[in-house]
Amino acid sequence: MKIAEKIWPGLSGWPGWPSLPSLPSVVVALLVLLPSAAGAAAECRPAGAAISGEAGRYAVHARVDGSLMVFADIPCAVYWRNNELCATELSDFQFTAKVGDFTSGDEILMTAAHYVVGAPETAAPVAFADRSRAEAFIEQRGGGELLDFEQLVTHAF
Repeated sequence: MKIAEKIWPGLSGWPGWPSLPSLPSVVVALLVLLPSAAGAAAECRPAGAAISGEAGRYAVHARVDGSLMVFADIPCAVYWRNNELCATELSDFQFTAKVGDFTSGDEILMTAAHYVVGAPETAAPVAFADRSRAEAFIEQRGGGELLDFEQLVTHAF
């Protein structure tokens, strides 16, 4: 039985009315499409502890609502910022999020950093405290895009 016939018997038999898919085909379509739509959310979760060392150059640390949130990489932090935080938490994130400077490893405010995305031989976006170092990195790698924070948070990863 078609979905339309369950909702409104005889509806799909009207002349000119399109035939609607059966319930099993709708369920199968949802099972196939939903995991891909939720993929980014499922893979991006705050880590339980601070990340340091070489991995700290890619990590983001923020204090949101009094709790430390740690993200393994910049795209995950951006996803979380854009999709998972309420207005108050977003304000906390904006003022406290720090990312590792790729050159020195020192933490810098995420809103003040300069980002390089899509550089050859660099899988993840990287952050720099100094714009000239970001530009030199792009030149050294032979490509990449330089973004400020506002461009970063609207960038499609």
